[in-house]
Amino acid sequence: MILRLTAGALAALALAGCASFGKPGADELARLPVVRFGETVPAGQPFILHYPAGAPLPVEARIHGSLLEGEARSTLTVRTRQDVYTYKQWASLDGKNWKPGPEVIGGNFEIRVPGEQDGRNPGSMRAEFNLK
Repeated sequence: MILRLTAGALAALALAGCASFGKPGADELARLPVVRFGETVPAGQPFILHYPAGAPLPVEARIHGSLLEGEARSTLTVRTRQDVYTYKQWASLDGKNWKPGPEVIGGNFEIRVPGEQDGRNPGSMRAEFNLK
């Protein structure tokens, strides 16, 4: 069994609960604090999140559920090749020119169950992120 989702489909699902979908104005964005990944966010106020080029970004992989005897988890570390800024569902590569996230970054997610190919191969989880 293969489960494949595009990054755009996942973003749409994740953003379904967002109340504000209108593009933010330059004046609104200029008033927001920019928080570098790993820094403390301002309590109770919106902010722009900055992923600096080359900074380590931890990603937790976790497999669990009622079918399994236990759970397994591991933290992987990736780095972006260039700066990325995000605010709600918007993304920017320079912190000035904003577009809907799926117009800036695309990708795919794939999950394969163990044994699918030859009865003994390991399962896999893959995530791919690309600039558009």
